[in-house]
Amino acid sequence: MARGAADLAVHDAVFCDELKAALARTERIGVSLRQPDGTIFRTQAMGQPGPYFINFDGKKLKPKMAIEVKRRKCEVLNRVQVTNLYLHDGELAGFTGFDIRSGDFYRIRAKAVVIATGNTNRMFNAQIGNPFNLWYCPANTGDLHRAAFDAGVALANMEYVRMTIVPKGFSAPGFNAFFGMGAQLVNSLLEPFMTKYHEMGNKAPRNYMVWGALQELKEGRGPIYMDCRHLKPKELEHLFFTLGIDKDTLPEFLLAKGYAKEGCLIEMTVSEPMQARPSELCGSGIRIDRTCASNVPGIFAAGDASDQMGCLHMAMAGGYAAGRHAAAYAQKIVHLRPLEPAAMAAEEARVFRPLERKHGVTYREFENIVRVICTDHFGPVKTELSLTGALAKLDRLDAARDELRADNMHELMRAHEAMNIHAVSKISARAALARRESRFHPYHYRADYPHTDDANYCGLMVIQQQPGGGVTTRLERLEYAA
Repeated sequence: MARGAADLAVHDAVFCDELKAALARTERIGVSLRQPDGTIFRTQAMGQPGPYFINFDGKKLKPKMAIEVKRRKCEVLNRVQVTNLYLHDGELAGFTGFDIRSGDFYRIRAKAVVIATGNTNRMFNAQIGNPFNLWYCPANTGDLHRAAFDAGVALANMEYVRMTIVPKGFSAPGFNAFFGMGAQLVNSLLEPFMTKYHEMGNKAPRNYMVWGALQELKEGRGPIYMDCRHLKPKELEHLFFTLGIDKDTLPEFLLAKGYAKEGCLIEMTVSEPMQARPSELCGSGIRIDRTCASNVPGIFAAGDASDQMGCLHMAMAGGYAAGRHAAAYAQKIVHLRPLEPAAMAAEEARVFRPLERKHGVTYREFENIVRVICTDHFGPVKTELSLTGALAKLDRLDAARDELRADNMHELMRAHEAMNIHAVSKISARAALARRESRFHPYHYRADYPHTDDANYCGLMVIQQQPGGGVTTRLERLEYAA
């Protein structure tokens, strides 16, 4: 289900070899993977051949991790937005950033870094019109994808846009749990339709669920519903509770809609796209090897910021591996590499320049234009014409970046987020233009090349900025056992 995007040699090292320890570590810091009766609650969905997914209360996972960081006496720079990475003789020297509340500017030398800043959201229009009420975290804006790319780091799987099935009027993750408990998608005629699109029906990989829903809507058989008529109130209560772990207000929304009763049909739709992994079993971002290292010495990556980790399961396993490998690398470096004073001064001036402008373009206006271009040109359907048109329009926005203004530190943060979203949009469109096939419909669906072409495109589309400023793409083939 991740053929052509998952490097199995990397997966063996960063997931399979690490998983057992990751599960034990999660429970050791105080996050139980078990239900109140001590059992592990597993579900089967999203293309899994068996009940692999563990359904647990992860609401305190991040707070518990923060407590563990404090216990280990790690120094934390909170609320610092990283603005750029710097190299010295081709190796990592450090990075810059600013405190989004105080405005303090940081110049930090580092022997190694682990980039774990997630995927890129807010690139596409949301179904409810609010770019901050999304399926996934709206604070993930591709900041370190962009900075790493500018530093010459190779990225992979950037052409894919990811969607899911969400309640109509509310974007939220977690509905695969419904499928795991036997719910099914039906159209307006109350016909189950997923077996038309995949032999696993309602337990098919996520991309097929989205593809099926899009086809039913396109062919006039919408709206679509999550048929929960077989579920008892106690089962719905369990599902609504677990959904509230991701978004506190979702259970209230479902209750207000009258869905918490036996025999209910929950109206669903397709979520906004996001630039992210094409499968639960791989990632999208910095190309990593078995040690989670990029092509630039000293730069490592983990989680959804890397091309071979995705979702919580791989982030928890691979993230620890990335940290361990980065620490081992740093121990071998005798001296910190220098940061050039002229470059630091230039970056500080660039970062705060929007605050100096009294007139200009707001981040809202700039970001909304980027979203319109991306939505119109390379959402679920793309062609060479749509992609080249998108790139031409996005390139014309380059001049507007120099007109962005900010009235306070919050707006300055948003302005830099908007510039990063714009930059990643261009990276994604270029990578999609180079992949002349369709793979994981509709995550990369080229209407002009509608079929999957394993002979020519079974592998990673690697995109990289060269020292002279040009951008190159290349296919890195992946081989699989028959």
